Amino acid sequence: MRFLRFLFKELILHGILFAVVGTIALTVLYLLATGASGQGFIDAGKSFLFLISGQVNTDIVGFTSGQIIASGAAVTLPLALISLIFLILISLVCSSYAVTGRYMSVHFGAKASEKIDAVWSLIASILAAVPLFVGFWFAYAVLAVDGSFILITLMTVVLGGLSWDATNFLKTDMLSQVNQTHAIVFSTLGRNLGKFFPLPGTYSGYLFQSSLPRYIPYLAGKVPAIIGSITIAEVAFNFPGLGKNLIDALVGTNTDLLVTSVFILLCINAVVSFIVKTILFLIYPRWYEKAI
Repeated sequence: MRFLRFLFKELILHGILFAVVGTIALTVLYLLATGASGQGFIDAGKSFLFLISGQVNTDIVGFTSGQIIASGAAVTLPLALISLIFLILISLVCSSYAVTGRYMSVHFGAKASEKIDAVWSLIASILAAVPLFVGFWFAYAVLAVDGSFILITLMTVVLGGLSWDATNFLKTDMLSQVNQTHAIVFSTLGRNLGKFFPLPGTYSGYLFQSSLPRYIPYLAGKVPAIIGSITIAEVAFNFPGLGKNLIDALVGTNTDLLVTSVFILLCINAVVSFIVKTILFLIYPRWYEKAI
């Protein structure tokens, strides 16, 4: 019964309904902003119905709905998932290093790791202050860097503050447990510290496991920011994803293409969020009820 409630809430309400209502709301705002006539609203509604039925007028849109869906599935969705993976890996490594550095400093007076962590935090905060589009433009136009999936996703999470924010969240949560009784007791068992990655059975891995019920909901909340950053990257590097379709629609005042691209983009956002929330539900069902 709980699983059925989860599917209804995340798949129907936060998935299908979110994509439909979001597309309608954004389209209406766009039409109001451009001063569209009543016929424009009617045409946009027809375009949305055609999209759902899989019949887009290629003379107007320039693509079939299948082609636009394919561009989202082949470009935008993989970019979003890879960015999420990079975000997780960076925050795990940096948080693990910070926690073990604090442990070495408190118990053995070794300050080197904490100093290195402070330097990396400063560099990360500087990169986080760089607007995404400026960073992408500099890499593409000035450094003549060709866009690739790995490069785009790595820049997406490093620039603009995504990895910096995720690291600070996880690091703060893990450090808050260092002086708690359960962490002190675990540290007396003689386990490895897990300096560079919180592997199971290590000191940092134990703290990460305690932080996991709070970390997963945090990731779910960051999915829209990741999707938005990916669309900016697609525009900057001229990638054939949904971000470029959106810009083409706005520049060409192509409402049909706009409706289609927004709907697929919101669907991708819902898919990635659903994956993260499913992991939380399967591992910590009670935490899911509290956190989401």
